[in-house]
Amino acid sequence: MLADPQSVTVNGVAISLPKTGADRTSADYTSADGNTQVRVNQTINGNTKRTTVSIKTNKIAADPVSAVNSRKSAIWTITNSAPLDGFTINELRDQLVGIATALTASSGALTLKVLAGEK
Repeated sequence: MLADPQSVTVNGVAISLPKTGADRTSADYTSADGNTQVRVNQTINGNTKRTTVSIKTNKIAADPVSAVNSRKSAIWTITNSAPLDGFTINELRDQLVGIATALTASSGALTLKVLAGEK
């Protein structure tokens, strides 16, 4: 079981995320203002375990044409799908750390390129 609350730092600001819901396969952690949510989901289908961690951020932003403010959401999702045997959790961690390191190196240069549409 994960600690309650969880904490995530976005743009240098730590956000406390108390647990706000849970069921057999997932748990939700939500900031006091409701603008940040982290969800952890784990399912097993046959011989495959799927683990998903996502962060959703809400904000109020103006439409660039009408200038009308509305609620906008952005979600980042990280998913691992692996057989129940054949990979250790350390090997799976190392795979994630490898891609996360590549995406965040040089002030997130690779992330910026991918978000800009490069493949």
